[in-house]
Amino acid sequence: MAFSIGDDINAATRSHHTTLNQSILHLLPLALPTHTSSPHLYALGISNFLPIYSAFESSFRSHLSSSSTSPQISFLLHVLHVPALERAAALQHDLHTLLPPQGSILTNDPAPELEYFIAHMQDSLFEKPHLLLSYTWIFYMALFSGGRYIRSKLRAAYSSPLSLQTSQREADKNHGLSFWNFPGEQDGEDLKLEFKRRMLDVSASLTPEQREDIVAESVWIMTHLTAVVLEVSRRVPAQVSTVHPCHDGVLEEHGSDLSTPTATLARIRPPWLLLLRSLFPLAVLDLLSTFTGRSSGAHNAAITGAVLGVEGK
Repeated sequence: MAFSIGDDINAATRSHHTTLNQSILHLLPLALPTHTSSPHLYALGISNFLPIYSAFESSFRSHLSSSSTSPQISFLLHVLHVPALERAAALQHDLHTLLPPQGSILTNDPAPELEYFIAHMQDSLFEKPHLLLSYTWIFYMALFSGGRYIRSKLRAAYSSPLSLQTSQREADKNHGLSFWNFPGEQDGEDLKLEFKRRMLDVSASLTPEQREDIVAESVWIMTHLTAVVLEVSRRVPAQVSTVHPCHDGVLEEHGSDLSTPTATLARIRPPWLLLLRSLFPLAVLDLLSTFTGRSSGAHNAAITGAVLGVEGK
């Protein structure tokens, strides 16, 4: 009996997953009170993932419906296709809900890491459509691991108390958080288990070379998603208050109006320091931060709206 390719992906990407999650979780506080009273920085973060999910899901549907798709790939995709897991439409809805009418929070700055990620993904899926298993596993299973934690923080920050007539899902939709929710009474837990079962079912039909390709692509995905997250950190507009790192790594506000459009850009630990945190003791990095914080400049600000990891370590 073949082991699930999902287990192989998890084992190969564990260290990359840790690095990516630590980077994101260090940046998340900038999107939450007390650092901002507005959800617009969160919207900026998820706006960078909309083109990724859109391109991925478009490629999946294209291969699924194409008459030129090989019988093996067609079988894989038909088994794995769970429409309720698709996220691009939910992301689009959330951005429409969160952004001001003029969309001023979005920037036109170049995003070479994001563009490279999408171009590589499209080229790779065209040449080797079995790599869709890498993207499907990482992009969807992430929402049931770190994604639940992120949702809890966002709910606490931006959702109003539920009325007797309002369900949690409806409240989330009204507050631009539908990306994190799934249909059904089990909030997607049934979808997760079904998808994992299907991934196990198709694993036996993969050749050794395909399994190797899928695992290698998964490592690439995690590595370059980290690069996309750090790129977001350099594209945040000047719409948050001036802050500096405290001893425990939590950002500390300096009294400016967080909702004021002219507030100066946040300063946080430089992106390279975020990555080093997984390798060195906190005390050493705090000492480094003390020196780099004096000269790193205002461009080291960050926000992201999603934790992208893998499920079931």
